[in-house]
Amino acid sequence: MTSRPSSEHPAPSSPDSGAKSREKPFLKSVRQLRAASLGWNFVAAPLVGGAMGYGVDWLISSYPWAMIAGLILGFVSAFIEVLRSAR
Repeated sequence: MTSRPSSEHPAPSSPDSGAKSREKPFLKSVRQLRAASLGWNFVAAPLVGGAMGYGVDWLISSYPWAMIAGLILGFVSAFIEVLRSAR
């Protein structure tokens, strides 16, 4: 019988070392996707807020005040989301 050199099949340093190396790229890609979605949040949140405000204006005939309030609330919610993701 011949023995194989240890360089062919190195023993892992710990049983979880393989799982941790796979986890890091996954977490990195999740962070990148979350950062990419922040740009869309600055577009979508004010549009949704403005559309909801426009609907309220149409119902109670107060154009443009509810739409302006909806736009402001949309920008505030997008800014809060940026602050949350910075943590």
